[in-house]
Amino acid sequence: MNRKTVGVMALITIAVACLPLFTINCIGGHDILYHLLRIDALKSGIQNGLPFLRVNLLFFGGMGYASSMFYPDFLLYLPAVLRALGAGIDLSFHIFVAFCIIAGFTSAYFSMKTVTRGRLAPLCCAMIFTLYQYFLDDIFTRSAVGEYTAMLFLPLVLAGLYDLIFLEFKKPYLLGLGMAGIILCHTLTTLLALVLCLAAVLICCRRLLKSPGKLLKLCLTALCVLCATSFYWLPMLEQMASSSFQYANSIFDLQYERMLLKDVFQNRHPGMGLAIFLLLAPRLFLKKRSDLIRFADLCLLAAFLFILCTTGLFPWGRLQDELSFIQFPWRLFAVTGPLLAFAEAIYLDAFQELLPSAPWSKEASCLLCATAVLIVMTVSAIQTQGRNDQEYYSYSDDYFDYAPYTGNVIGGEWLPMGATDRDSLTTDAPFALLPDGKKVEVLRDRNSLSLTGLDSSLSYVDVPFLYYKGYRAASLAGNPLKLDGSGENGRVRVYPDGAEGIYVSYGGTALQKASTWISLLTLLGVLGLGFYKKRKGAPKE
Repeated sequence: MNRKTVGVMALITIAVACLPLFTINCIGGHDILYHLLRIDALKSGIQNGLPFLRVNLLFFGGMGYASSMFYPDFLLYLPAVLRALGAGIDLSFHIFVAFCIIAGFTSAYFSMKTVTRGRLAPLCCAMIFTLYQYFLDDIFTRSAVGEYTAMLFLPLVLAGLYDLIFLEFKKPYLLGLGMAGIILCHTLTTLLALVLCLAAVLICCRRLLKSPGKLLKLCLTALCVLCATSFYWLPMLEQMASSSFQYANSIFDLQYERMLLKDVFQNRHPGMGLAIFLLLAPRLFLKKRSDLIRFADLCLLAAFLFILCTTGLFPWGRLQDELSFIQFPWRLFAVTGPLLAFAEAIYLDAFQELLPSAPWSKEASCLLCATAVLIVMTVSAIQTQGRNDQEYYSYSDDYFDYAPYTGNVIGGEWLPMGATDRDSLTTDAPFALLPDGKKVEVLRDRNSLSLTGLDSSLSYVDVPFLYYKGYRAASLAGNPLKLDGSGENGRVRVYPDGAEGIYVSYGGTALQKASTWISLLTLLGVLGLGFYKKRKGAPKE
């Protein structure tokens, strides 16, 4: 199959996936407002010269919400930069979604290319992945930005696992980049990917024990990933250890949200759809089991196990307390799609090799297989997009300047446990609260606020910041003051100690700063090592 044919089919696939984006309004989705708010919070930070704030102060009218602390923003900086440059909310988000669709196609194609020869398998894998029903539902029905951005890196993980299990693990960067990308996009998908990796390690444990070099590479890869991403997960764990948050009060009933097995195959949300399973048919004609076929079978087995775990066959009711953070059992479909795309692409490639060369050429048989995949997945994608009931809306550039709109944090999992009245968080954001119930207006400046004219006898002041570890308080004379998170409705409580004016800002913690340096040094070290190996391996003149 020539490059021109691959290019045409790639363009058709991407165009079909992007069809809902061809509108002047913004696509909808269950979580759209939260993610648009996240983007504008990052934009606000960029414009204020503080692009990497962990507590985003646009939320709740300035009270702040640690969205970036607990919900990684790795890819969201693309639309945030566009917003900072003047692009509208609708356009910047559509560019971002289109980028994700193109990145998903590219990731699946490149990952399969490292596993197989030729262009048929990579093209089929990319088409199936890009037009996969759950992936499109995540984008256009749920607007689950964290989940669908994490899915972009799952093909790299699968390619890395094949290299680990069946080859010499000469490309550990595949597994490393894949896991790092997932960690920096979505924590729940990270847990699913870890389950997948641990299962693969257990399967090949004998081979790893017989090959110390592989085991050492795997450990070093894991260490590099952990260090490179430590700027995200270390501060998150620090916050979770230091305070109580509302994620502990889960309102999701896993037993109620479980799937019926028959619903998995329907064109509905949540579901996998029937199209992706139709493409498993070539497996029936394959008898020889090469390493590639064995890997595809493992992917297929893992996919079906994940599918079964979304149903009542898994004891969700008994494990409600332990697994409530998953929220919906059908989240596991985020992993099944890439697994099936990998397996089916390998089966189709092997099946094509069995076709007789007459009356057509191998080129023609490859084209026939790829066209069949494109037709099946395109029909499925158009049906998926057609039943989407999310309405379009045009957001003005100053949409989030209206304070009540800045409190849309869905379940508010990362609100302090004491923040029980969301409405008053926004309405009272301009004011500090005194012990006698009096409200005093504060002066805000980027990620800080100040308050003057206080009575020197005041025992405490509840300032309009939600409490997260890392806040600092001082008198206007520069003397440090004590604070904690015991303020009313989750606020920071400052103890003036006789000061007539106070200054409060979020400066972060020592661990946050240390983890940032660890990540930077790790990244520089990995890049330097890669550059050195490339120079060393280059032929001498």
